Amino acid sequence: MRLLVTCFLAVLLAAPHALAQTQLARLDEAHWEQWVPDGKEVDAIYGDFVLRNRHLVAVIAQPLQSRNANMTVRNVGGQVIDLSRRERSSDQLSAFYAANFPDGESFAFHQPGVPAVRVDGQPATWDGASPLQGQQLELTVTSRRRQDGWQAEIRYALAADQPYLVIETTYFNRSDKPLAAPTDDAIRADRTFAFGQAGEGRFFWAYDEWFGQAYGLEAEGYTMEQGGSRGSVLRRQPKAGSNPQVAPGGSLAVSRRLIPGGNLLEVLGTWGQATGQTSSPVRIDVRDPAGPVRGAKVTLKQGEVTYGWGRSDEQGRLQFALPHGKYQLEVEALGRPARQLALDPAAQAELSIQLEPCGYVEARVTDGEGTSIPCKVTFQGHDGTPDPYFGPDSGDYAVLNARYTHDGRFRQELGPGKYDVIVSRGPEYDAVFTQLEVRRGETSQLTASLRHSVDSRGWVSADFHSHSSPSGDNTGSQLGRVLNLLAEQIEFAPCTEHNRIDSYVPHLVRLKCESLLATCTGLELTGSPLPINHQNAFPLRHVSRTQDGGAPLTDVDPVVQIERLALWNDGADKLLQCNHPNLVQMLADGDLDGQFDGRFAAMFGFMDVIEVHPPDGILKPPTGQPAGRGERNPIFHWMQMLNLGYRIPGVVNTDAHYNFHESGWLRNYLVSSTDDPARIDTMEMVRAAEQGRVVMTTGPFLDAALVTADSSRRHRPGEELVCRNGQVELQIRVQCANWLDINRVQVFRNGRAVEQLNFTRRTHPQMFADGVIKFDQTVPVTLDADAHLIVVAAGEGLELGPVMGPRGKAMPIAVANPFFVDVDGQGFQPNGDQLDVPLPEGVQPRSPKMR
Repeated sequence: MRLLVTCFLAVLLAAPHALAQTQLARLDEAHWEQWVPDGKEVDAIYGDFVLRNRHLVAVIAQPLQSRNANMTVRNVGGQVIDLSRRERSSDQLSAFYAANFPDGESFAFHQPGVPAVRVDGQPATWDGASPLQGQQLELTVTSRRRQDGWQAEIRYALAADQPYLVIETTYFNRSDKPLAAPTDDAIRADRTFAFGQAGEGRFFWAYDEWFGQAYGLEAEGYTMEQGGSRGSVLRRQPKAGSNPQVAPGGSLAVSRRLIPGGNLLEVLGTWGQATGQTSSPVRIDVRDPAGPVRGAKVTLKQGEVTYGWGRSDEQGRLQFALPHGKYQLEVEALGRPARQLALDPAAQAELSIQLEPCGYVEARVTDGEGTSIPCKVTFQGHDGTPDPYFGPDSGDYAVLNARYTHDGRFRQELGPGKYDVIVSRGPEYDAVFTQLEVRRGETSQLTASLRHSVDSRGWVSADFHSHSSPSGDNTGSQLGRVLNLLAEQIEFAPCTEHNRIDSYVPHLVRLKCESLLATCTGLELTGSPLPINHQNAFPLRHVSRTQDGGAPLTDVDPVVQIERLALWNDGADKLLQCNHPNLVQMLADGDLDGQFDGRFAAMFGFMDVIEVHPPDGILKPPTGQPAGRGERNPIFHWMQMLNLGYRIPGVVNTDAHYNFHESGWLRNYLVSSTDDPARIDTMEMVRAAEQGRVVMTTGPFLDAALVTADSSRRHRPGEELVCRNGQVELQIRVQCANWLDINRVQVFRNGRAVEQLNFTRRTHPQMFADGVIKFDQTVPVTLDADAHLIVVAAGEGLELGPVMGPRGKAMPIAVANPFFVDVDGQGFQPNGDQLDVPLPEGVQPRSPKMR
């Protein structure tokens, strides 16, 4: 019988809409799937607390001083980090701080156990193992005392039928003198949020219309002003009088309502009802001849003043409470003329709005064999047709005027008109350039077959450095990042969020694209000083649903940080990459005072590869001493390092943060035993990168090999070979899809462009072609001393073009990692040449034993 009762309670707790009570749980493996909200900005982990009722779900971070939501949303212990309505769950809140200070020294909440709880007004004993429920639940966290004497207590209260969270902060003056009361709250709601106030400053709101989440805040007895660098500070001002002084031993309580909603109209309506405004429920249905219109923007105005707006759901519907009054209503939807109507909520509770139809494009994109493939499709209006705007660059499938698809199929709303359309799948595929006319109420078919024109057998393309919203410094959809990578035919991409070990696998499983993109867990460990203290590592062990996914902590000393990362996971083998470095600072001049100190040179002992983009810097050597030393040209300084004996392979990566053409325009080709992404082995990629078997490119595919007369072996970039007579040949083959080109092939010897090995379409037209294969030549090279050789293929004066959107301004260029030729059999000896831009005096060549 006890078993039956237990099972019955478990079912009820797992079905929250069946209960008219409030529930409180501590997150663990058993209490996760049914408790944590959905949404791009969810940061909950095990040990956090969830308060929920039938209206909303709120996550309060475990009150630990070490609790951070992500890299930039820090010190969230005891604060609200996730909040959403239960229906259409879409958490977009980074954090709400209910105890903030303008001096930057926030309250520290550190209670490793379970905070105090009350059930229906009575104190309760709770160990956190099983959920609590009642008509009203309260959770209270208490801070440590600050040096100035302040201490804070935050009480979170949620009643069963309450569509908002009550947050009451009590500030205690534990000092021996009067103190001015704290005035600040803070909210992190970033980028795509709009902000505003209502009720003469008594109500603050934040609304992300693209991801369907709004928040409203009222502090009883106060007005609020928004400020701070991100607009995140909410400064309270008493409605009557000035900010009070709190006597020694005294206290001040501030009570707030924090309201989530699917749109701004819903939040404003909830606040109006909570504060006793006379209002009526309103339901608006937006339709066109094809049915409900999703994402229609409904704006309400009173005269010239905008009251609020919202976007319709999947049923084309908006439902909210609206204070009585006369309103002008405007409805806008993609590809349809706007409509204006009058609305009086006291007289009209339901309104059905009929729009004219839009047009549609229905796409099917395949490869040359008729198989559907991921791709990117961009639409540019012409003959007076504007470019469409599908959504912000933080989106996933539809971003600005680009449409991403994981399977080559989509149906997209468009306004009537004429469009130039580009269908692409990265630089190995010919793009299709076509025109499309869209008519209102009709569906235009877009069919494209993309030819896989570039033969890259034996190599796979990789991007070792990408980001999305879990990184904390952007709000880009992680699903959107995966779609970007698939559409650009990146075949290997570790997940490298800032200071959080994470994974792309759930997205690939959802899309059923596991066979198209090889991946692994990793991170970018992001410390200061910038820019040298950023390092990527993969693979790393992912500890899901824990702080930072099991990542190591940063350190202010880059040497300490990179060593910690190298030894993480018990010293397990991994690739360690230094990101966007100032190589002069790292190699010689740590404090950037122009004098040698070697402060960070020990970092090179842990480094496997180093980012050297932009690759076209190899054709733009810096000016001479002293100005050139300070120029940020990583690939030039990398060649200086090679001449000093630092044989660390170069790589280029996008460091993408948003989803509008940000993946794919930089990539690495790595030597691989397989061309099938489903069979790529992560550690094989690690080994290839460590060995420098890498070609860096913005698009052109460069296959370079080195051969000698006494051997048929084709040596790959990164390899060292002995050639006692100094006679070698470079086999150079460059391929380009139909949307990019090259016009120069240049060989560098020990970091210097060799004049006799500079081939251009103008000077050597017979060596170049106009098909897919742009250059296919064997070039003899005579060496009289040890040398490293770098092959470059570039389109000088050319651009990648519109296929890559804003990134299309980049030069088409590919740079192979160096071949190392030992002409005397005594082991390769670097020549020490600093390429006419001397480094600070004191820099020493690296011992061959070091790497």
